[in-house]
Amino acid sequence: MDLLTEHFRLTSLDLDRDLGDLHEAYADPLVMGAWLHQDASADLDETRRRLVERRDADGARLWSVRRHGSETVLGLVELIGGTTPPGLSWMLRRAAWRQGVMGEAAPAVVEHLLGAGGLGRVEAWAERGNIASIRVARRCGLAERGRFAARHPDGRPYETVVLGRLRADRPQQLYAAEAVLPVRDVSATLEFLCAALGCEVGFVAGDPPFRAGVRTGPWTSSLGFQLISAGDRPQIAPAMVYLHCGAPVRDLQARVEAAGGRLDGPAEEMPWGRTEFRLRLPEGHALVVSGPG
Repeated sequence: MDLLTEHFRLTSLDLDRDLGDLHEAYADPLVMGAWLHQDASADLDETRRRLVERRDADGARLWSVRRHGSETVLGLVELIGGTTPPGLSWMLRRAAWRQGVMGEAAPAVVEHLLGAGGLGRVEAWAERGNIASIRVARRCGLAERGRFAARHPDGRPYETVVLGRLRADRPQQLYAAEAVLPVRDVSATLEFLCAALGCEVGFVAGDPPFRAGVRTGPWTSSLGFQLISAGDRPQIAPAMVYLHCGAPVRDLQARVEAAGGRLDGPAEEMPWGRTEFRLRLPEGHALVVSGPG
């Protein structure tokens, strides 16, 4: 479906018609680095292959953006295929940057998707430092829903802001889930986790402590888990907690070893592209630390 705004016309991607203009963006390292953290296309055939892959992904919808009265494609607004929740993305040729194009075009797509498009929600990701993209997302009515750490292909760390919007705004019923680990010494375990993994103290109850919150970040809303005193129970069933990290995993492994932590073995590269090691607490609980190598 074509979409119209005051200044722009959004039409379904037509590769035969749009390829030349879009290749200008795909061949631009600055555009591709900011948009997909990928290298630029070497030629038109590579750009075509990339666009076909995105167009043909399950559930994908792509709109080319033009000014009224012009056939020149300025960029794309995309419902990314194969993602849950449905993901929104946009891209502009560098010549069209800072002209308010996406601030007008992207909201039209969001209104369509949450209306006649039949979606119940949309989500967009933006690097924390990409103020322009975050501003576009907010113009679309998307609000910040969370953040996570990631790394560029060259290893540089960055923080991704997750923004989203529901078709019908409603209070969220559940916000998080936490594991609760029984331990012999709440205070000592909490101190070790802060030293070994850089965890933060969420709360401490009792003197001596019988319960404590372990946060994985510095904010009130940072996720984590809880420690609870095992008391006199003779046995403790081991549990597993999976920890996502943005720092190099092997750096964290060295920090754990320096703090006297017991590892099940060295860090390993996993088939799904992450590097992991397993820290074992005295009670047998396993903390699996996963992230970039």
